[in-house]
Amino acid sequence: MEEIRLLRPDEFRAAAALADLVFRDADHKSMGDAYPNAFSPSLLQSYGAFVDGAIVSFVGFVPSVIWIGDAHLNVYSIGAVCTHPDHRGKGYAGAILELIREHSRQAGVPIILVSGNRGMYERFGCRTFGNTASYLLDGEAMAKLANAPAAREAVLRPFAPTDWFAVRRLAGQRAVRFEQSLWDLASMIRAEPTASNSKLIHRVWVAERGGEAAAFAVIAVPNGRIAPRGNPMLIEWAGDPVLAAALAARGAGEARAEKLRAVVPRHESEFAGVLEQAGCAGAPGKQSGTIAVVDPEALLVQLAPWLEAKNAGAFSGLRFRLSENGGYVVEREGRSWELTPEAFISLVFDRNGAESISSGGEISPTADLFPIPFPYPAGLNFV
Repeated sequence: MEEIRLLRPDEFRAAAALADLVFRDADHKSMGDAYPNAFSPSLLQSYGAFVDGAIVSFVGFVPSVIWIGDAHLNVYSIGAVCTHPDHRGKGYAGAILELIREHSRQAGVPIILVSGNRGMYERFGCRTFGNTASYLLDGEAMAKLANAPAAREAVLRPFAPTDWFAVRRLAGQRAVRFEQSLWDLASMIRAEPTASNSKLIHRVWVAERGGEAAAFAVIAVPNGRIAPRGNPMLIEWAGDPVLAAALAARGAGEARAEKLRAVVPRHESEFAGVLEQAGCAGAPGKQSGTIAVVDPEALLVQLAPWLEAKNAGAFSGLRFRLSENGGYVVEREGRSWELTPEAFISLVFDRNGAESISSGGEISPTADLFPIPFPYPAGLNFV
């Protein structure tokens, strides 16, 4: 008997074992430990396909809230998608995704983030999105950052158990961020989701200035016992960008890392400028994974506080909706534009994306509103 449904509390252990079979080897941290929210018997959000009562396919499904100024977006993230080798090619994961689409709409969630970019996700409506710059810091650049004048005037040190309230304060001051409580930060720093994929571990550094924490950085570095599968990387940061960059460089140096990778979203231009002043060139790219907009009307409603603050006149009368053929319709001032998923997602999230509804040299009526800034999905909240 085949069954596709939400997992029950006693089925998550078997789901984690399936994910480990597909994704992990003996040196990896278990998926159940690295992605506790995807395998959470408390949240009860993830889906599975079952054959005769045994789980054969799994889709991790994790709710989050993203803040963009005063606007907050309800978001689901999909990850840890796997099917047992003996049951592949039967359409289980695709069938689960269709259930997830309706689940999201009922929950008031307009967008879904997906950690992959396979054809199955493209058919679901996922597309690449957003603009980033990827930096690879070498030893010379890290030395410049760690010894910047502002860094020499601060105390750069490893995280201490008394730092949690300061780290939460700094994380919450970011205008564009995943909502993270003190407990969320502690749980995900310990889980090491992105880092564990590359067999790296987290190290947290804090900068003090005038006796108060002014920045923190979470970096992923080798543990000294297991050969890593990639370069050390900056996972998350908050606070003064000069000090955060200095912390990342100092932490990487203490871990004897020769290089450090940092992916910087478009809106973090000040942090990117700090890296470039140290001699690093950023390679343009997209955000991690892909995104699907399942409810454009709810997306516009939830973005309203940010859009109104940016340009109330341009926002007035703007409408989004799904078209009958699976695309999107943008309406404003008695005019409408029908867009493909690629064009609509580019409009909302990409630099110069408003050109997708411009014609004949006409300036897009959404150019003063979009793109919206968006936090990096492959940080602590990676699924």
